[in-house]
Amino acid sequence: MNSIEALKEQLRQGEVKFQFTKKNGEIRDARGTLNMDIIPQENHPKGTIKEVPENTTRYFDLDKESWRSFTNDSFIGIVE
Repeated sequence: MNSIEALKEQLRQGEVKFQFTKKNGEIRDARGTLNMDIIPQENHPKGTIKEVPENTTRYFDLDKESWRSFTNDSFIGIVE
């Protein structure tokens, strides 16, 4: 089950390594999370959270230490 739903569930649980294709065609190896226990306090969302388009996945990039997103159709898979 290498679906976008599986990715989102794993991101909520902890750190996940995954790949997607960037807009310029490069394959991006990402290491991210949605687990607030892992995200540094200064990077927690403040106030209202911007709505993300339905076909987009937002995540906290643990290497870049910032919020990032990608379109769901560019998702390649979870890296074991």
